Amino acid sequence: MTQITLVALLVGMPFAALPAALAVALFAVAKSRLGVAVALVFTVVLAVIQIPGFIAEQHTASGAEITVLTINAAHGDADAAAIVDEVRSSDADFLAVQELTPSEETDLTAAGIEDVLPYSFTAALPVADGTGLWSRTPLTDGQTLADFGFVPVQANTVVDGVDLTVVSFHAMSPATPRHTVQWAEDLAHMRRLMDSYPGTVLVAGDFNATGDHRQFRRLTENGFIDAADASGAGLFRTFPSSGPLARLDHVVASDDVDAIEVTPVSIPNSDHLGVVAHLRLPAA
Repeated sequence: MTQITLVALLVGMPFAALPAALAVALFAVAKSRLGVAVALVFTVVLAVIQIPGFIAEQHTASGAEITVLTINAAHGDADAAAIVDEVRSSDADFLAVQELTPSEETDLTAAGIEDVLPYSFTAALPVADGTGLWSRTPLTDGQTLADFGFVPVQANTVVDGVDLTVVSFHAMSPATPRHTVQWAEDLAHMRRLMDSYPGTVLVAGDFNATGDHRQFRRLTENGFIDAADASGAGLFRTFPSSGPLARLDHVVASDDVDAIEVTPVSIPNSDHLGVVAHLRLPAA
């Protein structure tokens, strides 16, 4: 079995308890006690693995509340006006866009993104390579990040006295064996950078990974959280938007940040659902 097949299969892990439960019923019909026992154990184990995602972590932060919206713009086809409308309705403080093309950036500007999030740092590029970051507070030290399959952007800001490093991130899709290698390198490289940043860190984007991938778990452990899991958001999924099967889009934060609520949102003409994360920062 190839590496890409293993990666693809892991996307379906949250659903694995369903066929295991069906196997219990089939073994029961066949009157196989051993089969029932084995299938029942697998069903319970697979179900228990998913339980932590439904349990919110204890809230300890006491700083400002912020909202982050991330969306994959689907090669620049996503409805820019709908993105700006979602920024307004969610009262987002940050917008992270992946697959940002020059035309999509032009459309976002025409739709009024600068009226609600006046500060930005972007790397708009053709097809899927570009990313962008918009902010309610001034951004400094904006830069593109090297040695990734796509081109993440990073900038610094200050919210109520808290220094933040904010990244709009897009990991390579593990669609081929070669891309799977790049995908793993992207996640590992992003984690190394996260460890190097001072202050509080927010990384929002399309990670092309779920919590069942060890590469993603390594990125979100020991000092960081996946906001959806930390908020107890459960099994909501973001891809494909027409019938979501996997949560590939995430907001990852330093573990001194509280995740209050994380929800998916629909943006017309994107093949991903967006993610809105309501967070509370540590005190300054």
